[in-house]
Amino acid sequence: MLDYLLAEKNFATLKQYVDFLNGLPKTLDEINGFSDSIARAGYILLPRPNAQALIQVARANAQSWREMGVAVPSLGRLSAQVLSDTGGFLQEFQAIVSVTQNRRLPISVIDPRQFTVLKSVGWGNAPCNDIIDVLHELYARLERCQEAVSAFKSHLTNLAGAIHGIFVRFIESLTLPLSTDGPMSKIEAYYTLGRIGLPDMGYDPGQSHSEAQRLAFARAHISRLFELHRRTSVAVSNLGDFCYRWVYMLDEAKRALATHHAHQTMSRAKASLPLVTGSLEEVSNMSEQLVRMARMF
Repeated sequence: MLDYLLAEKNFATLKQYVDFLNGLPKTLDEINGFSDSIARAGYILLPRPNAQALIQVARANAQSWREMGVAVPSLGRLSAQVLSDTGGFLQEFQAIVSVTQNRRLPISVIDPRQFTVLKSVGWGNAPCNDIIDVLHELYARLERCQEAVSAFKSHLTNLAGAIHGIFVRFIESLTLPLSTDGPMSKIEAYYTLGRIGLPDMGYDPGQSHSEAQRLAFARAHISRLFELHRRTSVAVSNLGDFCYRWVYMLDEAKRALATHHAHQTMSRAKASLPLVTGSLEEVSNMSEQLVRMARMF
């Protein structure tokens, strides 16, 4: 149901956006050189693209993309371990209660040392005086998984800030006139007069194109940039929704665990603890989906 939120095209689009920005510094140098020559010829130029800000954004976004690439497999491993620990505990609890004759006894009488999770990686010095301590530790592990999802989303948010800010302003600026002396847009002037081309467009401005062809390329490429902005915005929105859903399902599992207390009877706990399973199954599917996307980085 949520496959579209984590579709491969979302990651492919973000990579295309990051690659475009990474290739932009050389083009910006050429634009500045061309603009300087036009200004020396006596033309009054309208504001040119903010090269310094765009280069800073390119570096920051490249870093965010690399961090996302590290976060994806790390988050997958953490999520898998947490789900395994929690799922294993639930199965063992059901098995223990199933062979208990008096299920009206409180769950606090169950020896916590029967649970495999106490031997798991990361248990360390966590208390294990009773089963409630085990539930508290599982709750904490689900919370750490939430924090990892939120960290992944923060890298995504960093990308989104530039997409909806300087990137779209850069695209729009290319459609504005180059100078006060004529209607020719910046991108048309860059392509025809400056023999400059945008990166990652499969276009070589050094080829012997006619002016009409260069104008056609300029108009086609600005359309592609607007389309890249649209697709990138959708990709960020989809992945953000995916993270929101993931955190929500972890919250559901945490709430289900938190309802149990030391005086609760085994029979009641046996009926209520399986409610955690539904949330965990969806979390497991989401985690597996994300890990499959690691190849995109």
